[in-house]
Amino acid sequence: MRLLLTAAFTAAILLISPLNILASDRAGTNDSGFRFRGYIGGMMLHTGYIFSKPFDILSPSGQSLGTMQIKGGATGIGGHVKFAFGTPSDMLRIGAEGHSSNVRYSPSHSYAHTGWGGIILDYIHRTEGRVHPFLGCLIGGGGVKNHIIIQGSTSDYVTEQQSAMHKYAFMAIAPFLGIEVSLTPKLSLVIKTDWLLNAANSQRDFTSGPRIYAGILFNRLQR
Repeated sequence: MRLLLTAAFTAAILLISPLNILASDRAGTNDSGFRFRGYIGGMMLHTGYIFSKPFDILSPSGQSLGTMQIKGGATGIGGHVKFAFGTPSDMLRIGAEGHSSNVRYSPSHSYAHTGWGGIILDYIHRTEGRVHPFLGCLIGGGGVKNHIIIQGSTSDYVTEQQSAMHKYAFMAIAPFLGIEVSLTPKLSLVIKTDWLLNAANSQRDFTSGPRIYAGILFNRLQR
């Protein structure tokens, strides 16, 4: 998963140099038609309430040890880079995005980690004011690590008899909407919300729910 995210961001960075030259060449024009408008990118933190379906915990002999459910507050970090095409007021943007998210749940030492990334496509309407709404979707892939500790502690080196680890990959689809608030011509505050979906390899301990993101974006956009 880390290799996938690294490759996506590396490819995006390699694209920036020639596109930056193109944007600079067009900077002096007053073209209001559809064309390449530049790029925007940055980092975001997120939080939210996520939950899974109930799932069964089994002993090595197959005996049921009970039913659990992941639910709680998620926290994480991520970022994206997007390239804009369109008019000064209406732009389609395509790029790459990736996030890492964690949630702890009962029993208190259990936790689940989800990492995902992929291609994003969105539409933004740049108003005359400072607040610009947008909506779009991410399509890509990710992985989940669900570490379950029924009894025991994570603060020592003692092996635990009642613990389990569930790992799997999934196809990620995440529709989102939000706003970008222009702080300066080259700096924006972004606030958005999304809902991560597992489009393949359905698992009962996969977590979905609303996440809220906030971050700072830097841009080189031409009006």
